[in-house]
Amino acid sequence: MFSLNPSQISVVLVEPTQPGNIGSTARAMDNFGVTDLRLVNPCEVDHPEARAFSTNARYLLYEAKQYISLKEAVEDCHLVIGTSARFRDKIHTPTSLIHLPDVLKGFSGNHTVAIVFGRERSGLTNEEMSCCNDWLYIPTFGKSSSFNLAQAVVILLYEFSKYFDAKDTFEVRDFNPATSKQVEGMKEHFFKVLEDIRFIRHGARNSIWNSFACLIGRAKPDERDVKMMRGFFSQIEISLKRKQTAIKDLKQKLKSD
Repeated sequence: MFSLNPSQISVVLVEPTQPGNIGSTARAMDNFGVTDLRLVNPCEVDHPEARAFSTNARYLLYEAKQYISLKEAVEDCHLVIGTSARFRDKIHTPTSLIHLPDVLKGFSGNHTVAIVFGRERSGLTNEEMSCCNDWLYIPTFGKSSSFNLAQAVVILLYEFSKYFDAKDTFEVRDFNPATSKQVEGMKEHFFKVLEDIRFIRHGARNSIWNSFACLIGRAKPDERDVKMMRGFFSQIEISLKRKQTAIKDLKQKLKSD
């Protein structure tokens, strides 16, 4: 299986007219670790809207390279992939993004790839598409076949990121499964509370026990879950005792009166 590095990827926007799309593109690139933004005859890049939409990726706006033609923008790239929301008679049939591995077949760590996005309204011209080695489209299943420019960038980069040889930055909480003894103790505590609040009717304990036992079993609680639930049950017990004491004190007061 081939692998990619974010540094191998360049995102090329051809004549974008909305500063917000440039800013959103920068933000998406920053999410996926891609830093090479190339712009062909763009609108104002240092625009308040572009800065606002880029959030923490404003540095990419300042580092973006600008060109006068797509041919110039991709001349150092080994693989140039154009994106299109419509079929063209004069060019090769585009490939569904689902089949991205086929497009990247033979790609290596020494190669660079440019992902090219066209104008918001009209996309890429046939001449610009002819600068590309391959063409991708994002399959859709609704009435609209085209995406907002920034949305398309996010989707393409996400699909490419599946082949990144890099560690996901999302930290997953360590899972320490509770022992059977801990879970059974929680069940007993739970049912004691159910009896205290008279939720369980006489003779119905077994059926309710089985139902809740299955529910708890499917939940696969960890040690933290068990401690939290038992703390919750203990607080219920404390509240019940306070209520019972208050009622007892009230009855004694009424008797003395």
